[in-house]
Amino acid sequence: MLVSELLSKAAVKDRLSDTLDTGYEDNELLAYLNDAINVIWNFLISSNYYECIGDITFTVSSTELPSDWYKVTNQAPIIINGSTATVYGVLPLTVRYYKRAPQLTALTDTMPFKNDAISNIAAQLLVVLAMTNHGYNMDTERDIAQTTLSLM
Repeated sequence: MLVSELLSKAAVKDRLSDTLDTGYEDNELLAYLNDAINVIWNFLISSNYYECIGDITFTVSSTELPSDWYKVTNQAPIIINGSTATVYGVLPLTVRYYKRAPQLTALTDTMPFKNDAISNIAAQLLVVLAMTNHGYNMDTERDIAQTTLSLM
């Protein structure tokens, strides 16, 4: 799903009372959406959600880390030095890692979640973050979004 499709489907502008496009620039909405993705992504990592996990197979002892590398998932025999990883043990050796949360830069970007329900939660959090930043009390809405996410 594209970001523009999510914003339209979730009626984000309507929910922000901004149907005339007077208060929220696309870049601001993208920033709130990226913040929401970061919150969700960290929750998903704590749940070992499959979309947040990647594998790298070492055929030599030292290699460059993948661009989406966040951190190793376990106590693998690995040492990270900058953007290079060195492994110890019999090669080839596959190491599982958590991916870095994707960041969106345009309305034409694709949402990073295969599960549309998670994208919908991101839209809800976007509204909560935007409205809170503009002085509205969004405690109830934030609690609903967090509770929904914890049930997944």
